Amino acid sequence: MVGQLSSRILLVDDEPLIRKAITGYLVAAGYVVRAAVDGLDALQKLRAGVPDLIISDLNMPRMSGVELLHIVRHRFPSLPMIAMIGEYLPGDTPNSLKADAYCQKGEVGFDALLQSVTKLTRESSSRSIAATLEDKPAQARLDGKGHYIIQCQDCLRQFSIPRDRCFMERNDQWTTCVHCGRPVQFLIGSSDVQE
Repeated sequence: MVGQLSSRILLVDDEPLIRKAITGYLVAAGYVVRAAVDGLDALQKLRAGVPDLIISDLNMPRMSGVELLHIVRHRFPSLPMIAMIGEYLPGDTPNSLKADAYCQKGEVGFDALLQSVTKLTRESSSRSIAATLEDKPAQARLDGKGHYIIQCQDCLRQFSIPRDRCFMERNDQWTTCVHCGRPVQFLIGSSDVQE
């Protein structure tokens, strides 16, 4: 089997040997592979360009594969994804996980993985993979301690920040996400504005 020319795969795994082995196998089959070490690294690579397929481990530091797949499903609903399951037993995947295919990590049969990749990249050529990034500012709410609770538009994680650590420019509020480091624009509810 030979990969479709120009089919790009984003491989996300925190184990260097796994990344190297799968990357080598897929490149030999004709695919272009970018690798990420965890979910946050994958988000950064997605900013540079959307691949034709994502293969992601589920158990990683900083941002798990489950969390990454949730974000990708929110932003790119038709982007095909393969979840590599390590500690779960078959049929014991989280109910919220919506991957197109699953493979058992550690018992990854390269031929079975390649069959899934080939099938999904063929199907993805007919899918419309349009980004559904939020262009509008996040809505912030003030907690009882004088902190804004904000949900990052990029990594979808919530964080709090003291009111005095926000940067204001032309009536827009800006801060930096404590999880992914991206700038976050947000609006303050009218009941939270201090006179």
